[in-house]
Parts: sequence; structure tokens; C-alpha cells
Amino acid sequence: MTGSSDILAQFNRLEQAGAIDTLGELRRENRELDRIITDAALMVSYTDVNSMLSFVIGRLLDHFIPQFLAFLVHPPRGEKLRQYCYRNLKESEDMIDPLYYNLMKERFTRNPAPATFAEIAEELGQDLFGDDIRSLGPDQIYPMAGIGGVWGIVILGKKVVGDSWTELEMKYLDRMFRFLSVSMQNGLHYESSITDPKTGLFTHDYFVRHLDETVALCQRHKRTAGILMMDVDHFKKFNDTWGHVTGDVVLMRMAKVLKQTTRAEDCVARFGGEEFSVLISECTTEGLMTAAERIRTAVEALRIHVDGQVLSVTISIGARLIEPAGDTGSLMLIGDADKALYVSKSEGRNRSSLYMSGLLDRADYIRTFKNTI
Repeated sequence: MTGSSDILAQFNRLEQAGAIDTLGELRRENRELDRIITDAALMVSYTDVNSMLSFVIGRLLDHFIPQFLAFLVHPPRGEKLRQYCYRNLKESEDMIDPLYYNLMKERFTRNPAPATFAEIAEELGQDLFGDDIRSLGPDQIYPMAGIGGVWGIVILGKKVVGDSWTELEMKYLDRMFRFLSVSMQNGLHYESSITDPKTGLFTHDYFVRHLDETVALCQRHKRTAGILMMDVDHFKKFNDTWGHVTGDVVLMRMAKVLKQTTRAEDCVARFGGEEFSVLISECTTEGLMTAAERIRTAVEALRIHVDGQVLSVTISIGARLIEPAGDTGSLMLIGDADKALYVSKSEGRNRSSLYMSGLLDRADYIRTFKNTI
């Protein structure tokens, strides 16, 4: 009994001293550390920004829902500010004035510690932040820093349910956003190495590497895919008449059309100059030509306003189906698609042509697409 009394007395002394509560807090914090380490290990497995953000959103959903969340990201190579905004962790079309990003970035460059929006507004000047950002309900602000300093900002609103953020929750968020900063910066640098800076499409080299992989998959799993090679009609004349700045606008608008008219799994690239390429995954001949026509008609419908005039452009397209049989390499497939592109140009431009190696293919093509193309 004496031993039991001693143990009870020691426990009472520890409890009175607050040690038991401290031990419980340490255990909870250790669980949080284990969780963030696990989350960080999973996060680094993603290579693209959208996947990383989806992962973070999923993790936040497990614990709390902020009324508003925004990631303001300035990618490498001087590209414009990207904004990923969410209401109740669902994507929204909210946009934040880049002026506020620059103000907060400057503050975090001097002092990298996370802060509340109220603290930042008080520090920098209340009159610098208008109703447009205040109406979003910003609460906690976190810097995204890495090589080269601060390159992004996270804006977090109040929780939908519950009181203000607890100290443990803010520690979790701080660690999560630190890991996200490193992973996302690596992802952005990789993205910049495989994308064309003017259009945001993939580069020629990346397209060819992806094509090599697709050809191998088609041969291994008996699938079919397709290539589209396209060229802006009379682009040199357009540049000479309206100037290279307007020409660049055409290329950027066309890139946007290509992204909008293809699937997420398709690979869209700027092949060089005014020439573009699309790798259509998992398609038949009919599907490939349908995709070509969808792109061609969308570009034809483009209108570019210059000096009070409305301009338009057209494109010619060459298509080549990738089949599982044979040992056709990437360069030959691209060459075949280019031959079909040349046919489109020689037959009047603003049309789509399919590469065919024989008369039976041509007869089948005419029979299938004569009334649709």
C-alpha cells in the first residue's frame, strides 16, 4: 500500500505542477508531427502544381474548412501571377489585385514570419487594402519561400465551423505550407523546363519524348493514338502586315483554343514558330479527325481586334494515326503527319487531312469523312 500511496502522491504533484497537461500537449503535438511528416512524404511524390494543391485541399478537408483560401504564385521566368482561389475548399473565380500580393511579398521579404491580415494591414497601412480584399475575409497569411526568397503567398480565411484557429492548427498549417512551398517551387521549375514561355504549351522536345512513350504503349497494349500537326496559314504575311506583337497575340490565342478543345490527357505543344502539335491519346481514326476539325473550326472562329479592325486566322492540319502494328518510330510518325499537313496546304488550306499509306485507306477515308470534313 505504501508503494501505491507514493505513486499516487507523485501523480498528484505532477498534476498540480501542470506536467500531466504538458505531457498530453506533447503527445498531441507528436501526433501532429507524425501526420505532417507523412503528408510531406506524400506531397513530394507529385510533380505538377494542380496535384499538389488537390492534395493539400484534401488534407485540410480532413480537419477543418476555411471560408476562403488562396494561393498566389509567381512562377519562374517572369510569368504573370497565378491565382488559385477556393470558397469552402471549392474552386472559385475570385481574383485578388496583384498589388496586394506585391505589398505582402515585400513585407514577408523583410519579416518571413506568418502573420494575421490585421497585423499586416496595421503594419503597412490600413488604407492600402481596399474592400475588394477585405470582403474575402482574409485571416491568416503565410509566405511561400524557397530558393531566391519569397515567391508566393497563402491567404487563409476564418474557419466555417469552430472558433478561431488553435495554436496546434496554426503550427500544422505553417509546416504544411512550408513543405508545399518547396515541392511547388520544384514543380514550377520543372514545368518551366518543359513548357514554351510564350504560349504555356509543352516544348518540342517534351512532345517527342511523350510521343516515344505513347508509341511504346500502343505497341505493348495494342492501342491506337494519334498525332495532329498544324500550321497557321499565311502567318508570315500576317506578321508582315500587322506586326510581330499582333502575331504573338495570335499564337497565344491559338494556344488557349488548343487547351480548351483537347482533353487533359492529351499533349499539346508548340512545335516551333507558328507550328503546333497535339498527341491525342486513346483514339480511333474517326476520333482523331473529329478532334482535328474541332480545333480547326474553333481557330477559324477566333477574332482578334487590332487598331479598330477585326482580324481572323485559319490553320491547316495533318493527322497521323498511331497503330500498334509495326515498328514505326516517332520521327517517321511526325514526318507522315507533316506530309498530311502539306496536303492540306496544297489543297487550299484551312482544312484537315489524314495521312494514308494505301488506296484502301484512302477509299475508307473518303467513305467515312467525305460528308463531315
